[in-house]
Amino acid sequence: MVTDSRKRALDEDLDSPSSKKQKAPDGSPVAASPSFHTSDILAKAKAIARAKAAAAAKAMTEKQAQGRATASPTPPIVSESATATPTRETNVPADSSKPVINTKDLLAQIAERKARIAAATAGRGGASSQSGRLPPSVSTPFRHPMLDDGELRARGGLNVGVHPALLNDSQPTSFSVNKRQPMNPKFATTMANAKKTAPKKELEILTGLSQDDTDPTKNPYFDPDLETRPKERNRRTLEFNAKGKYIELANDLRTQVRLEELKKRIQESSKKAGLDEELDVADMSMKKEPPPDVEWWDQPLLTNNNYDDLDNESLLKLGAPDSVITIYIQHPIPINAPWEKNASVVKPPYLTKKELKRIRKTDRAERHKDKQDRIRLGLDPAPPPKVKLSNLMSVLTNEAIKDPTLVEARVRREMEERRQKHLQDNLDRKLSSEQKHEKLKEKLEQDEKRGIMCAVFRIGSLANPQHSYKINVNARELDLKGVTIVNPKFNLVVVEGGSRAIKLYKKLLLNRIDWTLTAPMISPDNESSASSGESLAILADNKCDLVWEGELKQHQFKRWNVRTTDNEGEAREILERSQVPHYWNLAKNWKDEL
Repeated sequence: MVTDSRKRALDEDLDSPSSKKQKAPDGSPVAASPSFHTSDILAKAKAIARAKAAAAAKAMTEKQAQGRATASPTPPIVSESATATPTRETNVPADSSKPVINTKDLLAQIAERKARIAAATAGRGGASSQSGRLPPSVSTPFRHPMLDDGELRARGGLNVGVHPALLNDSQPTSFSVNKRQPMNPKFATTMANAKKTAPKKELEILTGLSQDDTDPTKNPYFDPDLETRPKERNRRTLEFNAKGKYIELANDLRTQVRLEELKKRIQESSKKAGLDEELDVADMSMKKEPPPDVEWWDQPLLTNNNYDDLDNESLLKLGAPDSVITIYIQHPIPINAPWEKNASVVKPPYLTKKELKRIRKTDRAERHKDKQDRIRLGLDPAPPPKVKLSNLMSVLTNEAIKDPTLVEARVRREMEERRQKHLQDNLDRKLSSEQKHEKLKEKLEQDEKRGIMCAVFRIGSLANPQHSYKINVNARELDLKGVTIVNPKFNLVVVEGGSRAIKLYKKLLLNRIDWTLTAPMISPDNESSASSGESLAILADNKCDLVWEGELKQHQFKRWNVRTTDNEGEAREILERSQVPHYWNLAKNWKDEL
């Protein structure tokens, strides 16, 4: 119908590019350029009113024509002027009725459109709100969606500032600006002023406490009595050593070494002369000494060797150059745990003769193969052929046929050389008597490090000199320490050493020696007594008993000694020097305990 077509034309006119909102290149809406005026809006409204009036007039004319047709069959003649579309000049309908236009509604609509345009322009802050009107050809400058008058704003309609955590992601310099579109002059001015007015952060040198730190209302933990002034660092000065300082120290060390060597020589000479046994210096040195005036760990720090001057720092060796306290760190020497010395030695597994033979055969084959490889690589020369009488003809075929006697003599000579070489190698591998003694001594020392064992024996009589000889010689060979006390009442033997040495010595005294063996009594001048002659001492009841056995913390005797006493008091005095007089009581009461 005519009404619908006109309405569609009116809608297309309203949706034309001049009435649509313009958009920026990034998609954000931009204030539409006002390409129409108030007069245009009034003209459109009047045209719509005229069209409605013409449509009403046409409908009325058609209705009247239908009524006439029912009255007369001849159709009425309609002139062109009646059917023509009304224009701006001819707006009067057929029935000469004027259209009614509501001016108040039109003015209200116009005012509403103006308010919308003004609000959109003022909200975006574009150039259109400042200049009032822009031509369609001028493009609107690019604006960041989060910038509003030079200030960062959050996306959305809340009109709030950007969260501080999003400032790094929303910097205005991170987006790209279209070079064809000029930058908003207000935004450019704001950014330039921000760069100029941004203060530079300067480093502050702290020379003391701030006012907030010293204010008791703000800092309740501040103590004004404490010294807050920083300590001044004294500059080190060069200190040169005096001439001859280290030469004197070296001479002192050499003098000490000479004195130690002289003491060792005196001790060795006294041992050879037997003065040690007479004076019993060893036993006297085992006595407990009274506590010292100054402990050894405090002695390097004290000048007067007493603890009376501890309050006077000038008498202490704390900052002296020869003080033991220095800037260096001294790491202590690690000491093994006490239970490691008593740890049981893991014995190798028991192997049968067949297994030992197979192991030796395998090792020998590996050594032979290694030797062959070295010969093939040229590292070792090839050995000469090992010729024997059994393989003489197979090895030296031509030579043996030419002169068999000469070849046989040469082969016998080579065999003898190989035999002598084998014997000499065995002799070279054999340890000498000194090496055997050192090896045994090393084993005994290792055994003694695991723990010190002690054994006390009670022997009825030592009239047979063979018994005394075996006791003394075996104790020295096993590196045992202790004493043998010869007394008319009974004899006491005390030995200290490693567990293995004590085990061998116990086997000697309790099993191997026959204590009932008799021997002739010989006078001290090695002449047989004239009164009795060669009388035999009968030792039928003589025996050796193990009185006590246990482990000690340290040695009570320094070496092995043999002492002869006439009474019980002398025997007790010898044991008291080593602080073991109870051994005599144990041996004395041994019969009563049985």
